[in-house]
Amino acid sequence: MISSLDFVLETATRVTPIGLRSTCKDSIFAAILILEVVIIMPFCNFVQTYEMQRLILIILSSFFLMISCNRSKPKGTLSEKTMVDLMTDVHLVDGYLNTLPVDSTRKVIDGLYDEVFEKYGIDSVKFKENIAYYLGNPIVSKELYAEVTKKLNAYEDDYRRTDSLKNARVSDSIRVVQRFERLKEAARRLILEVDVDTIPLTYRVHQKDFMDGAGLYAIQTYQPTIQPSAPEKPVADESNGETTKKLQVDSVPRRIRPNPIRNTTPQKVEATPLEN
Repeated sequence: MISSLDFVLETATRVTPIGLRSTCKDSIFAAILILEVVIIMPFCNFVQTYEMQRLILIILSSFFLMISCNRSKPKGTLSEKTMVDLMTDVHLVDGYLNTLPVDSTRKVIDGLYDEVFEKYGIDSVKFKENIAYYLGNPIVSKELYAEVTKKLNAYEDDYRRTDSLKNARVSDSIRVVQRFERLKEAARRLILEVDVDTIPLTYRVHQKDFMDGAGLYAIQTYQPTIQPSAPEKPVADESNGETTKKLQVDSVPRRIRPNPIRNTTPQKVEATPLEN
């Protein structure tokens, strides 16, 4: 500190055109000393204290962060893959138990969970320890349940696919059986129940017979809204007593065939000899 003051005094003496007196030097020295004691020293102490506190805070934060990240697994903790399979089976058992009545659930709940624990070589105490370890870390538990959800969705898709194929096979079998039952009934009626058919054969009756015979009875066919007109009955002429039919007049005029013109008066034609 003294050397710096001497340097300041020497610089001020060189800059001024006239050398400084001893009293002026003492005054400047006193002013600089007061300035350094009152302002500079507290500021330096504050900076040093703040930097030290910040350094200590950073070191402690890093230490606790390393401890939390590098926490060792307890003895007997299952791996993440095995834990995913275990939690998947546990949720499947929970879903099955939710479909049972309360009395039935009480009878089978212990046996089902014991079977799951025996599959993975643990007991209820180890299961609770694994749950506490994995759910104690939010990041690990989130990744764990993401895999569990993925496996459960895959099981559900597989079940729906298998169930749809089974239902399609059963419905096809039922349709085949129903068709043979109808054919059997139709054959029996043709042999034992002979009825005179008084219904006129129309296109609808013929269409229904064809669709039933082909096994396409469930298909809705097109039905026109305009019904075909029935032929008109002949009308009797009361004046002459003869039966005439009404003819439907077309909008296009009928073509009239022209009669050939005949010559009523024959003419003689004389032959003239050819000249040589």
